[in-house]
Amino acid sequence: MAASHDENTPLLGPIQEETASILSPSIRKAASNDDEEDGPSSPPEFGNIEDDVLLEDSVLGRNIGWFSAYVIAISRVIGSGIFAVPGVILTSVGSIGLSLSLWVLGAIAVACGLTVSLEYGCMLPRSGGDKVYLEFTYPSPRFLASVMVAVQAVLLGFTASNCIIFSQYVHYGFGIEPSDFSKRAIAVGLLTVITVIHGVWYKAGIRIQNFLGFIKVGMVIFMVLAASYVVIFRPKQEDAEVDSATLISWERLWEGSDWNLGTIATSLFKVFYSYAGLSNLNNVMNEVKNPIRTLQSVSAAALITSCFLYLLANIAYLAVVPVEEIKKGGQLVAALFFERAFGPRVGRIFLPLAVALSAAGNVMVVTFSVARLNQEVARAGFLPFSKLLSSSKPFNAPLGGLIVHYIPSFLVIVLPPSSEVYSFILEVEGYPGQIYALAISIGLIWLRYKRPDLKRPFRAWIPAVIFRIILCFCLLAAPFFPPSTPKPGGLFYATYAIVGVGILLFGVLYWLVWTVILPRIGKYRLEETPDVLDDGTAITPTYTDKPETYERPVASHPVHITDVRGHESEYTLDGNGFQYVSHVAQEKDFEDDEHIKAVYYPETEQLLKDVTGASKIFIFDHTIRRQPADTRGTIERNKTLRGPVNRVHIDQTYSASLSRVPHHLPAEEASELLKGRVQIINVWRPIKTVLRDPLAIADAHSVSEDELVPIPLIYPNRRGETFSVRYAPGHRWYYKSGLTPQEALLIKCFDSKTDGRARRVPHTAFSDPRTADDVPKRESIEVRALVFHPDDRD
Repeated sequence: MAASHDENTPLLGPIQEETASILSPSIRKAASNDDEEDGPSSPPEFGNIEDDVLLEDSVLGRNIGWFSAYVIAISRVIGSGIFAVPGVILTSVGSIGLSLSLWVLGAIAVACGLTVSLEYGCMLPRSGGDKVYLEFTYPSPRFLASVMVAVQAVLLGFTASNCIIFSQYVHYGFGIEPSDFSKRAIAVGLLTVITVIHGVWYKAGIRIQNFLGFIKVGMVIFMVLAASYVVIFRPKQEDAEVDSATLISWERLWEGSDWNLGTIATSLFKVFYSYAGLSNLNNVMNEVKNPIRTLQSVSAAALITSCFLYLLANIAYLAVVPVEEIKKGGQLVAALFFERAFGPRVGRIFLPLAVALSAAGNVMVVTFSVARLNQEVARAGFLPFSKLLSSSKPFNAPLGGLIVHYIPSFLVIVLPPSSEVYSFILEVEGYPGQIYALAISIGLIWLRYKRPDLKRPFRAWIPAVIFRIILCFCLLAAPFFPPSTPKPGGLFYATYAIVGVGILLFGVLYWLVWTVILPRIGKYRLEETPDVLDDGTAITPTYTDKPETYERPVASHPVHITDVRGHESEYTLDGNGFQYVSHVAQEKDFEDDEHIKAVYYPETEQLLKDVTGASKIFIFDHTIRRQPADTRGTIERNKTLRGPVNRVHIDQTYSASLSRVPHHLPAEEASELLKGRVQIINVWRPIKTVLRDPLAIADAHSVSEDELVPIPLIYPNRRGETFSVRYAPGHRWYYKSGLTPQEALLIKCFDSKTDGRARRVPHTAFSDPRTADDVPKRESIEVRALVFHPDDRD
């Protein structure tokens, strides 16, 4: 095995070796198949496509429709942000004008950031959000991006702020003076109940958060209407001292403004926190129906809704509650609003409790999405007990990811000083978030120029991305400017920034020790290996191995492989999953890719139409195999040449096969084609007569569905999924001896039909023990094509 990885070597999955996976085959001419055996179960090869852009279904299924997706986004936004943050920001900056200006500036910055998330999310439609984007963009140094995201997800992915708001509004609604213990106890209780709901009753949790989403949006609309009523009809308020001069006034708009950069930065962090849920859907893409289309429409709808509601909410507060009272009340601004608008009974009791319920809905949504991110981190092997935390057992829910989320949230609720815990949480979450936002924004521009080949259903406006980058730099520097009026007895003004940087430095240190120092001291190499849990979850747990075991062991079985020469016509694509055809190609040398695409692709398309009766063919890639010289005694081998794959595999899983259609074709055309029959067929042709390492094919009906194992393959910058095959003695293997360039083998890798015809066929190269050492190495070309039958819709 090579000591390092490049773009053509998977981080997850096997290095292609010249040794066979099927050993000691018994090759025979007869037709009797009763006693034939199959080859080993081993990881498959990977096709040359950016498989990180292919959809990946969660083992939980795609249960999130458009409305649920909208709730996941908007319910994360409408929580403590809209009911508490306006008062906190006004308290910090001192004036109405500066406060509203920061909300407008924050909305513009958030919109710019959302375009970045949209481009990444549509280009890489996988659960995990920033984890997927950073790993794809920054594959080197190896594991650094993954470790940093894991640290951020575990140490900063908490929902403590809304738990605290829930607790405060419950106390306020019932007229109870909160003690430090009761405030924390109710917050922890809410966190615990929601964790249990999502961890035990998965679909019930989605229904509950959808219901609470209705309440949240309805609350804000009701609040705006109430403010309009107060402003228009001027009902008499119990506080006779309040007049219009104490409310919003153009003459006093900028009075008391604090223009300190640190104060502005912390206030902007709070604005960004309030809008944070707009990219919440990116974390759960594996569970979203029509994910790319849904992400675009939901993000736009949620952005417009949230900006409109935040603007109206701020105006409503300022129209009803005196500015000085807002500054004193801080995060209880919504409670003060309701009390003044509806009196001490309804306004002080029922409506604050509705706000508390809204905060609970926010906790539900954040817990739901962050748990998925934690599960993705565990799947990649970056957490202790990764197999346990990755599993969806025993309740078919991501209980492990929920537990990882619960622990830091619990600690953040109970540890910081009670008086400053809310602001501290918002600030310490916001600062590292700007560093990740900066890295992702710069990465998007870098990918535009480095990887123009990537399909981008949505493209961010580059000036907007540059504006976001500049703003990130400003916000990262601003906290270190001392405030104009320090709070006596409070935390150091840059504490949150120091804590945020400290968390990131801890991530770098952890990466350095884990991936560099310890492997050098122990003289081993850090590697990944695929695995599939009992519930179907594909994981890549990290393990360490000694240098002498770099060559991964292969389970080998003696098998019978029947030579079909003279009986080729007995085997068909629908009957067995493969078919031999006589076909003379115009292309002979297969040396120039452009010439292959111009000449060989069209004749291959026509061949497939003639054999299958399909009306449309789309060839998406090809692989030429010319085996390199034997260099097994060296560490570095020539990776530019791809030899035969001696491992049993099927090129794509069912979900990966279907996802290729919208990946390669326009959305409307793909949607229409998916209504009919879809196949993926490989056309395998020798470049020279095959005398070494022939290709063996297993009859599709001899391999059952439960013997297929989906295997994720992780490259430095892309991800794919193929089928490996578990060994079973009933598999029937075939090949054709002396296959010539005037013949082609059609291999069915996928068929959407489930009526009993062959759907997929495992295949592998194998070593014929009768082959002499001086026989030339095999040379072949394999073309992979989508085959469409749009009229076959039964």
